[in-house]
Amino acid sequence: MRRLVVPNSFFAEAAELLRSGQSVKLHVDGRSMYPFIHGGRDLILVEPYDPADELPRFCCPFYQWQGTYMIHRYIGDTEEGVCRMMGDGNIARIEEVRREEIIGLLRTIYHPDGTEQDCRDPRWLRKARWWYRLRLLRRFLIPLFNRLGV
Repeated sequence: MRRLVVPNSFFAEAAELLRSGQSVKLHVDGRSMYPFIHGGRDLILVEPYDPADELPRFCCPFYQWQGTYMIHRYIGDTEEGVCRMMGDGNIARIEEVRREEIIGLLRTIYHPDGTEQDCRDPRWLRKARWWYRLRLLRRFLIPLFNRLGV
């Protein structure tokens, strides 16, 4: 199978579709959301987000940060009300974005084996909360998961 890697600017089109109220399906690359999303393998469905809506803790917003579009986990707000994001595969980096900069929310992950993950499922969000709590151990867990093929 031929693989096409597109620049991050391609996601600007997806952002425009989301702003116009349409959902988009995207193949994502990268390892920043591993082990929940496998870059280069999983397909995701992103739905539009209205900043007036609730933002459930540990959901995965689609946003632009320092010129790059990304989907990372929402881990909470600062005292000033700025949203804090962190990739599941990241060890320390936290992005801070205003709620108005959030364009969409991850709704579904489609895995190559045909299974689908509803990203609003409370059980999935609880797993994400536990994974966040284990962030100090990620340095060891992620290589272990890679070796085990998780």
